[in-house]
Amino acid sequence: MSLSKARLQRLVKHRERLERLQEGRLAAEMRAQAERQRAVDATRAARGDLFDAGVPGAGPLDPELLASASAYTVRLDREEQARLAALAHSQRQVQAERDVLLEKRRDRKAMDALHEHRVEEERIEQNRLERIRIDEVASTRWQHPGD
Repeated sequence: MSLSKARLQRLVKHRERLERLQEGRLAAEMRAQAERQRAVDATRAARGDLFDAGVPGAGPLDPELLASASAYTVRLDREEQARLAALAHSQRQVQAERDVLLEKRRDRKAMDALHEHRVEEERIEQNRLERIRIDEVASTRWQHPGD
């Protein structure tokens, strides 16, 4: 099935719209990834703050304070692991969206090349027909110079 020049042009425009939509999806996934990275960084900062607080160098130790700090450390560890898993998932999603975008770009470029090829073919055909018409006019004038 041969596609007309107008049909190919519509397909190229459609592929461009699909590519822009995919770019939007990729941007959304990248924003989600950045947000998850900030969450991981916040958890690590909270752990750093806890360790920076340290334990008093002198005096009695409060067992409740030590227990709560230990429980908080465990909670931060679990939270970090969960956030790292979410970040890894987000990184896979970004890569998948990027792969889809590259595929859509290749598809659009192929359609665009096909469209350009079709336009060039039509131009060549029009030039050929124009030369034939000019040759016919010239041969008619040559055969009938006085008319």
